[in-house]
Amino acid sequence: MKIILNRIRNNFSKTFYQRSSLSVKQITKSNLPYFFSLIALIIWLDCYVLPVGEVSETRYLPKITSLNIFPYTYPISAIAFILLFDVRKLLPYAKYSAVAAMLGVLAGNFLNSNPISYVGTILAAVAFGHIFTATGYGFFMILNNSEKLYCVSTGILLSELILLLKVYFTGGSEGIAVFKIMQFIGLIPILVCTWFYRKASSSEPYKMGKAVPLNYYTVLILAFIVLVFNDFLALNLWRTHTNIPPLTINIYYAAGVFAGIIVIVFLQQVIRCNICYVLNFSLAILTLGFVSNVLANRSGEMLLLSALLFGASYAMGFISLFYMMGIITKKSRSLNFLRIVLLSIALSFIFGVLINKLLMDANSESMFFVSTLISITILLMVFALTPFFTKILYSGEWTDDLHRPDVTHISRIRACLSEMKLSAKEIEVCILLLEGYTMRQISAVLNIAYSTVNTYCTSIYRKLGINSRMELVVKFSRYLSK
Repeated sequence: MKIILNRIRNNFSKTFYQRSSLSVKQITKSNLPYFFSLIALIIWLDCYVLPVGEVSETRYLPKITSLNIFPYTYPISAIAFILLFDVRKLLPYAKYSAVAAMLGVLAGNFLNSNPISYVGTILAAVAFGHIFTATGYGFFMILNNSEKLYCVSTGILLSELILLLKVYFTGGSEGIAVFKIMQFIGLIPILVCTWFYRKASSSEPYKMGKAVPLNYYTVLILAFIVLVFNDFLALNLWRTHTNIPPLTINIYYAAGVFAGIIVIVFLQQVIRCNICYVLNFSLAILTLGFVSNVLANRSGEMLLLSALLFGASYAMGFISLFYMMGIITKKSRSLNFLRIVLLSIALSFIFGVLINKLLMDANSESMFFVSTLISITILLMVFALTPFFTKILYSGEWTDDLHRPDVTHISRIRACLSEMKLSAKEIEVCILLLEGYTMRQISAVLNIAYSTVNTYCTSIYRKLGINSRMELVVKFSRYLSK
């Protein structure tokens, strides 16, 4: 029984427990422009582009901006930049796109239906497509793991706080005018950050067409589900309910987002849980949110519960997903894989906008009910395939980097031994021991005395808390089999 319990404990530790947590102190000064630019980008898109806000009498979300064609042209322009250009070479020019985006927003917002406003909208969309790809490169290829986690969490939290102000103030024409101005002001932080973008160093170990393990692409399927369902489908369902004030619904949604962020921080900092499994929890909460929404017609409390669940699912799913995607993309060292990741995000956005447009045009309770049932069915299918996704995706060596401050490009065993405070020479001796070399053979290979090898072995066993080579092999068997 004791042996069985030890095996269960060891398996739980390997699967969920991480040896260390990510700290705010690991945020580097040189990466701050990329760090803050992603925060500003999340806030701007969430508050001014995505279908969120107050429900009007006609059950349509208010259009506080005249950039009605922006949600379509922005991702299309992003796709063009992704496919036609090397993102690294365009980094120094992102500041000019930020200026163009500001001019386009001014023209689109304050010239009403004037033809120049449409030209301005297209200009802003093209510029934002460039900003999206440049910021995406910074997030996926430059930021370390701690910076990835905290910039996404901060961006989501601040965007929800601003969203509450948006819902509160857009009841009248004055509030709408204020947020038109804020839409322009929101681009200023992006301009400041992009002004400090620098051209990526040629010494970076990234290759354009480097082959990537097939299991890495599994994350893109999960990304599509999380982005479309959380950013578009879930939020569209609120338009069928007018018995509760929009501000109240959004307060519950923001509370859910805040709770989701607290859960992420608690699991990562206190329990040190493997953060990739938070994504599974978020999908479960999202399903409960859709179920609660089905029952919302009979109970206002169920609608508020649905908003709370949707908020928690959005925060947990978005943070864990982008953290995983960030590690996998940087681990791949492939610019082609980065292109595919950015392309999948842009396509998810286009697909979500089209779904949003379809539901807005239908504006039918039966349509919303059917879309809810379809959503629940798809999510249940994802749950059924969870063992498959877990086996395929979470078996990659990138999972070793989940708890580290940044992605490592040395071998898994070397990175692990380094974390256990072994010296460089001790790591060499340890690896040879694991490969089956005797101590005398190690002495010859490394050209050191036998007594020195014996000293290294004693030190290795002491640091690892073991007493023999057999225990050493058992301890690192999962690395030797891959």
